[in-house]
Amino acid sequence: MRILVSGASVAGPVLAYWLTRHGFSATVVERAPAPRRTGGHAVDLFLPAVNISEKMGVLPRIEERTTGVNRMVVHREGARRPVRVDLSRIFSVTSDRHVEIMRDDLSEIYHDATRDDVEYVFGDSITAISPDGEVRFENAAPLRPRRRRGWAALQRAPPRLR
Repeated sequence: MRILVSGASVAGPVLAYWLTRHGFSATVVERAPAPRRTGGHAVDLFLPAVNISEKMGVLPRIEERTTGVNRMVVHREGARRPVRVDLSRIFSVTSDRHVEIMRDDLSEIYHDATRDDVEYVFGDSITAISPDGEVRFENAAPLRPRRRRGWAALQRAPPRLR
């Protein structure tokens, strides 16, 4: 079965990874012209995401690129002194496994883990999915399923694409 995934940041490549491991053929469509490498913002991975990344074999690469941030200083208006917060203590209460990494670094790691098994289409986006399974794109020609249920995609377009 062919699966069409919209978005190549974090969730798209992870979904495509697991789909291909279970015998599906995945194509990921991404509006950006190429994988982003601008840094992004920090993302916190807690126990479930850390375990999934470990099963994917990418946890060592993620750990190499952690931000290393474990303290925060909060400046409050009118306060005489800033408040210093030890984030490692907070994280240890919420999860016994935690990693903070920049979003684009995480995206790059997941993309690298899937690029040999997943087809990526950059510089395009899905504009509509018809009830019969035809997928229309912003730039590429429409795709029709080979058979009625050839795409395992939503049978209705997301609200913003009506």
